[in-house]
Amino acid sequence: MESIPPSYTPSTPSPSYSTQLLPGEQTVEETQRRSLQLHNTGVFRRITDSITLVLKDQPLGSITPVYGRSGLVRGHISLRSSEGLVEVTLKLEGHLRLETSGTAITTLVASDSYSLWSSSSTAGDPCPRTLQFAISFPSVFMDGCQPQPLPPSFEDKFATCSYTLSVVVSRPRRFLSSNDSLVVPVCYHPRSRPHTPMLPSDAPFMTTVKSSPEEWHQVLSTMNATQSSRLAPVQCLLFIPSVQVYPFSETIPFHLQLRAPSSSLAPFLDKSAPKHGLPVLPLGKITIRVYLLRQVVVKVFEKQKVSKRIIGEGKLTYSSPLPDNHHSYRNAPLGEGIDCLDWDGELRCTEDVTVGSFATDPLSVRDFIVLSLEPLHPLKCPLLASKHSHAIRLVTDPWSDHAVTW
Repeated sequence: MESIPPSYTPSTPSPSYSTQLLPGEQTVEETQRRSLQLHNTGVFRRITDSITLVLKDQPLGSITPVYGRSGLVRGHISLRSSEGLVEVTLKLEGHLRLETSGTAITTLVASDSYSLWSSSSTAGDPCPRTLQFAISFPSVFMDGCQPQPLPPSFEDKFATCSYTLSVVVSRPRRFLSSNDSLVVPVCYHPRSRPHTPMLPSDAPFMTTVKSSPEEWHQVLSTMNATQSSRLAPVQCLLFIPSVQVYPFSETIPFHLQLRAPSSSLAPFLDKSAPKHGLPVLPLGKITIRVYLLRQVVVKVFEKQKVSKRIIGEGKLTYSSPLPDNHHSYRNAPLGEGIDCLDWDGELRCTEDVTVGSFATDPLSVRDFIVLSLEPLHPLKCPLLASKHSHAIRLVTDPWSDHAVTW
């Protein structure tokens, strides 16, 4: 017996919709959407006696052409004379030069050649005096059989990565000068951003750590005491934004807390701690620093060279301690006789930092937040110097929920 389908009544059409507000309506929330591509409108020109190179889509006022990940390199070449030419070629090349222990090696990380015109493929037609082109930056290079991310333009004591765009105009060998060429340095600047936003740097730590504790990551370290002093070690709690991926153009907030018996915290103060409580203002004999450290690691023929430099110094301001019932005390609650010293702080990269963290097989650039506690007079201080590094990643751009193609 065949089943009979139920009767069907077409639904009423959906009501018409317009983004224009009607009388009595108001906008509750609106998200502005950007276009899928941010266009630069500047033009770069390099002119010689015989060749003019024009590159489009450049930042206004840029003195060096800049391209992002898989960036489109487009423009045109103008020739003063196109008579008797054999070929016009456009070349994109990248060189990674590494040095360690007096040994240097240069790796070709990009080598793309494009024939814009050739007499052998044009059936005798003359070469146009203007040649248009559009090519793309590669995104990887081959290290043996293994693809590696293309490193950005970068310069350090033991490593340099540079890129050039070249125009080669070839003539028959019978001419005294068979080729004309033009070489332009270009900057490869792949952009990156955090996967999630961090709290604003001016958001009060005491407020946000209570309402949104998941926004903070706790970095633990210990400052030990000399054996003869018989002092308890000092626990160091450094709170940083939990995303741990930070744009080098933005301020990174942090909070530092030192926990120990008052006798162990006394060297941090302007005088010995009294029996009941600690002095309000810490102006002690130990230097407290929180800073950004960049580490560049170069590998050449199984040899490794490491260079380090500070790329940002933190500013600390003494603040009120955390409440005893704060979530950070759950695993190790404040014991009897334990006191705290607290600071709020900010970190920011120096203006000369233009490249984020990256890693390829022969070259890596890593970044760290470092907490350093150093006695001004080590031989007289009962506490030992402490330095703790916590790995982070620096990126070029702030977080955004807009779809942008780079």
